Amino acid sequence: QLAELQVSLNEHCDKCPSSPAFRPAAGNVCCAQFTEDNLWYRAAVIAYVSEDTVLVGYIDYGNFEVLPLTRLRPMVPRLMDLPAQAIRCTLAGVKSPLGAWTSKAVSFMNQLVTDKVFTVKVVDKESYRSVVELVDASVTPVINVSSHFIEKGCAAEESRMALPAIGMSDVKEADEDATNKRICKWSKLTLKQTVDVVVCTLYNPGEFYCQISNNSDLLALNLLNKSLSEYCQKTPPSVFKPENGEPCCAFFSDDGNWYRALVRNVTSNGTVKVCFVDYGNVEEVPLDKIRQISSSFLKLPFQGIKCWLSGIKPGNSKWIPEATARFHMYTAGIKLQARVTSLSRDGAGVELIDNSTGHPKVINEILTSEKLAVKEVLQDKNNFPNKSDKKAVHCIFLLFLLETSLRHWKWIELAIDETVSVCVTEVVSPDLFYAVPVQTKDQEKLHRQLIELEGYCKSCKNQPFKPKLGEACCARFSGDGRWYRALVLKASQSVVKVLYADYGNTETLPLSKVLPITDSYLKLPFQTITCSLTGIEKAEWSPLLLDRLKEMLLNKYVTITVKGINGNVNLVTVEKHSENGSLNVADKLVMDGLVKSCSAQNLDTEHQGHGGETKCCCTELKMQVR
Repeated sequence: QLAELQVSLNEHCDKCPSSPAFRPAAGNVCCAQFTEDNLWYRAAVIAYVSEDTVLVGYIDYGNFEVLPLTRLRPMVPRLMDLPAQAIRCTLAGVKSPLGAWTSKAVSFMNQLVTDKVFTVKVVDKESYRSVVELVDASVTPVINVSSHFIEKGCAAEESRMALPAIGMSDVKEADEDATNKRICKWSKLTLKQTVDVVVCTLYNPGEFYCQISNNSDLLALNLLNKSLSEYCQKTPPSVFKPENGEPCCAFFSDDGNWYRALVRNVTSNGTVKVCFVDYGNVEEVPLDKIRQISSSFLKLPFQGIKCWLSGIKPGNSKWIPEATARFHMYTAGIKLQARVTSLSRDGAGVELIDNSTGHPKVINEILTSEKLAVKEVLQDKNNFPNKSDKKAVHCIFLLFLLETSLRHWKWIELAIDETVSVCVTEVVSPDLFYAVPVQTKDQEKLHRQLIELEGYCKSCKNQPFKPKLGEACCARFSGDGRWYRALVLKASQSVVKVLYADYGNTETLPLSKVLPITDSYLKLPFQTITCSLTGIEKAEWSPLLLDRLKEMLLNKYVTITVKGINGNVNLVTVEKHSENGSLNVADKLVMDGLVKSCSAQNLDTEHQGHGGETKCCCTELKMQVR
């Protein structure tokens, strides 16, 4: 995809002449001509070095350079469909013994990792970077870069991380255990379970395959695949007659690697139809590209789980291509939340929720609202839906790509135990209220961007625009007639309810007051903080409580402290300050008998739904976007 993007990007830029009027603001994404090869790449403007030169960062490769404005071109939205491929990282488990990294340490890191292939495990998030472990699985035993760094005296240990691996010494020759009974296990879901997943192969909304987004299992699979490829490359073709239902190793021609598979059918023309059990795609493979599998590679349960979207069905007897294409767009590359509503021995009926935008979007409901599916009475499926004959859209993802997403915006990020002075701008319930920081480091950038946004909106031609649920847009605030960045909370045929993403207030507007927004105006994080009050038990909130909460918080300056994070929702305590000292809002509501206090041991789990049995902040958010 990146190679195809580069071709399209260069074709676009070759047709686009340099313009003295093009001066992208800091933070905007543009096309930049790299000085070493004179080809065009996607880049973000970091800062202006002088009147006519800028520092840019190449978002797909991670390198930087200073360029004259003549080597920049405007970006177009279609070239931003693919998420940025470079991920900013910091090495887990190590710290500099001297406070700052020495030139020796930097040089050693370059020597150790530059232009090499590693397995990446994301263990934490810090602001805008990922804390990662790097593992070189191409050698036996595998090398953990953090440990290697410490052993060479270039770093001090911060914490110890253990990584699972399968070494070649653990792999039995296939003929050594040929007589053993191979028991194939699959990863399983349970009824009412809610779990993070990634869609890895998609046929239609009635048949797709998911992997549970469990870092340890996916890392184990990644390492297993490397060991299996090494094993198969060293194993010559043998007189192996695969039988239907038998596990094997099979060669996947699209990427030239070997994977675990189950034999579906041995054809008369000498090919074998197999299902790649960790991803769900089905292929025909030449017989000489099949290997007998060692039981050592069958210990990890198969990771590809058959699923279908529950509660909906195609309008006619079959899913139309538009529904499948739309479903693919909503799921590709995004970590989703799956809520299991029905089970059969073949798979699971699920409700898929995209939490990446801060306002949960239920994909089942979106397809229905777009008339691409109709609702059906929810029931267990004893038989898995008939398989489509259409070729599957394969989405086999590398582990580190789980941290990227197709969304084009982000919220400001707060750390656990971080305390911030805010103004509360909107109160829905204790589960959901919005606030904006009193002080923000991006205030100047935001001011400049709003000026540019105003000019952009005034230049837009009047054209029909119907934003979708959860979509970012430009909205014209009725209070001053100016345009601002916004997110759609509700949408109908004539009006939309929007959240002004940098100010935290909401408003219902006619469609004539909203416009599409381009990616260049979405680089600066939205300034609104989405909050949920912690320390109280969940209940059906009384009108008296809601009135009291609005009286205490709405348009008031308070201090919030982050105690947990659930997706993009910050679980916070709230302190009000007055001449008589500070007042904890949750404690005051408890004292007034409006809510019950939540014990300390429940604070970590109070906002986590259990199969729909517990009301949580996500429930309120879900109601907001319906």
